[in-house]
Order: sequence, then C-alpha cells, then structure tokens
Amino acid sequence: MKGTIGKEVVFRTFKQGTFSGKFPDMSRIIPSKNQTKARERFAKAVAYAQSVMKNPKKSQAYKTSKGQSVYHAALKDYMNRFDTGKPVNIVLPEQVQDELKSFSLSDAQLRALAFIDDHKKLTNRDYQEMNAVSKATATRHLQELVAQGIIISNNGKGAGAHYLTGSPWEEK
Repeated sequence: MKGTIGKEVVFRTFKQGTFSGKFPDMSRIIPSKNQTKARERFAKAVAYAQSVMKNPKKSQAYKTSKGQSVYHAALKDYMNRFDTGKPVNIVLPEQVQDELKSFSLSDAQLRALAFIDDHKKLTNRDYQEMNAVSKATATRHLQELVAQGIIISNNGKGAGAHYLTGSPWEEK
C-alpha cells in the first residue's frame, strides 16, 4: 500500500512492512540550478507531447505497438532527443535526410535541425539550452549551418534573431 490522505499523512510500503508518516513540507526547499533546468526541460517535453497530441499527422507517427500511449512516446522521444549525454537518433523528412548526407554535422547540430523541424524556428538560446554549450559555441555552430545553406537566419539582432529551415526542406 502507498499513497496519501490529503496533505497530512503519507503511506509507504517497504520489505519490512507499511509505514505512515507526516506529509513532507517542501515549501522551504530551494531547487538547485540543475533541478530547475531539469524541470524546465521536462515542461518543454510536456508541451511538445501535447502539441503532438493535437496534430493528427505527428500523432500517427508515434503510434506504438508496445501499448505505450502517443503522449508518453512523444514525451520519451523529446527527453531522449535533447539529452546531450545520449547519441542522437533523429527522424527528419526523407528529402532532408538525403540532402544532409553530404554534410558532416555534429550531434548538437543534428539536435538543432530536429528542433527546427518540430518548432519551425530556433534561437541561439534554444541551441545553448538543448546542447549545454556557451553562447559563442552556439553562435559558431549556427553560423556554420547557415554558411552551408542548411538553415537560414532572419538577420535579426539580439532577442529577435532566430533561424528557419533552409534549402534541404524546400520541395523539389
């Protein structure tokens, strides 16, 4: 048995038996920077999974035979896709994949392309957060992608600057 009664009592079961205790007071706990980052990342994953649920085309792509819901499959995909510690396994449109085969792209750049494909635009801040890199590194990587014609810049400065899909996404 496990659970709570209101916000007063917590029940937990261990090998030794079931124990009850006072509901934990988390009001004075200040999360660390890493905890805050993880919470923000998870909130973005939830927003992504909700957007997949609203889009029938994307939702169809997440149909799984394992009995996993579309929502949870999209959530897992987002968390894995933008995890800097894991290898990148990104699904892009076939024409884009064919165009990108001739380029030597880093995992960080591939994550950025997947982000642009899903969200239609990418900022330097998005790139920094998803790849845990400095502003200078993000700028350099994004400028490389622009120079190769993979993405295009809106030529904005500061907070208004963002990047859009480039020639690999154009219909032929």
